[in-house]
Amino acid sequence: METQIITLTKENFKAFGRIVDIPESSPTKMGEGWECWNYIQMMDVDTKVGMGLVNSHERPFVIDSMERHDSREELLIAIGQDIIQPVASTENLNDPNEKPKAENVLCFHLKKGQGIILNKGVWHSPAYPADQSTSYFFAIEKKPDKYGDEIVNPWVEFHNAAKVRFYF
Repeated sequence: METQIITLTKENFKAFGRIVDIPESSPTKMGEGWECWNYIQMMDVDTKVGMGLVNSHERPFVIDSMERHDSREELLIAIGQDIIQPVASTENLNDPNEKPKAENVLCFHLKKGQGIILNKGVWHSPAYPADQSTSYFFAIEKKPDKYGDEIVNPWVEFHNAAKVRFYF
């Protein structure tokens, strides 16, 4: 299976979550030498949020498995360079045996400084560097999911051991 990388827009990403982007509006607060935009996006949380960092190294644009968080959203922010974030829709959030489907995969191009908040249950792989090795931040509630264990082995292979290759 192959899919083309697509530019991230509010319209084409809305089924998977929300975009965190540099605002085009006037700042909500400002002072000498600084400008601030409050609440450019919100996360649905009810406990502590943990922050993490991923170093993403150059590798072939191929995915064979994904993970999902059935009880929490996840924030990802490209900080070093642009990244590619593969995602796929969940068909039944309450099915502990669900596997991601290769034909549902979309790969979004996030520019440096852009972020996304993945909805609960959205299948996703680690992000890939668009051009060269890079890093990205993530933030997620520090609570367990109903199904799976993000620490031990959260990765679920596609149906029929499929692989998805993506390209610009």
